[in-house]
Amino acid sequence: MGIGNRAYMRNTIPFRSGISATTIILCLIVGFYLVNLVQDSTRTDLTSWATLPEINSAPWQWFTYAFIHYSFWHLLGNGLGLWWLGKVVEDHYGEKVFYLTLSGGIILGAFCWWLTGVSGVRSENHSLIGISGGVYALMVVALLNRLDQVITLLLFFFIPVNIKARWLLITLLVITVLGWGFSELPGRHTWTSWKPALDWAMGTSLAHSAHLGGFLFGWLMWKYQNQTNRSGSGALSIMGTPFDDDNTMSMQPKNGQKISQVRAELDALLDKISVKGFGSLTESEKRRLAELSDQLK
Repeated sequence: MGIGNRAYMRNTIPFRSGISATTIILCLIVGFYLVNLVQDSTRTDLTSWATLPEINSAPWQWFTYAFIHYSFWHLLGNGLGLWWLGKVVEDHYGEKVFYLTLSGGIILGAFCWWLTGVSGVRSENHSLIGISGGVYALMVVALLNRLDQVITLLLFFFIPVNIKARWLLITLLVITVLGWGFSELPGRHTWTSWKPALDWAMGTSLAHSAHLGGFLFGWLMWKYQNQTNRSGSGALSIMGTPFDDDNTMSMQPKNGQKISQVRAELDALLDKISVKGFGSLTESEKRRLAELSDQLK
């Protein structure tokens, strides 16, 4: 496959039909929020089946809890994060990776939250809600290949703050770990020697453990997607395997590798760029791309 045949070398953008996956999930969480408003207005119970209690939970609740947001600000924060980060992941990795990342962050976030309360104060009234675990997973996948990219955040929705993606990830991870260790963990137990120290600052109602689960799954998904032996389509690529079916291409480039081998390895990297974008390449892959290009000059 020649470079000129790839989508990014043509003046066309791959056609995408229908509504985006990010929009679908966003509509779902807004829809559940509207149902919750009806529930509050009519004093009925319409959404408790979807929240995740610490005990006696049903299998589906480990996923459906993510669609419930009781507070407008909770919905707004998660909704904005989902819209921004979901679009980045979906555009660069595709719908499949978006759904896997979001679902994995939701489920692992719920598991970390449940583990935090093991052997602690367990009550059916203590439940988990919100899609933030999935949003944190999307954030890690979206930003780990863009660590030096400057992001403009609107602090309190009107104060612009410029920050590199690297420092945004580090800051949120530090806040999450501190919140889990000094607020949520002791707040879920009746220990006499370890009490919440950040109860006022972070609140024991915030599920930092679910955010940690999202961080962890996002990192695992990012590592999986950026394996050096995976092509852009997700299939295993044969790197450096000889494809010497053309005797006229048996001359040796600079490092002694056959041109057909160099082109095969270069094609695999270019295919990955075509599907996921240049930012999906690891640093070693970027260096290898430059080396291969030099060999074919």
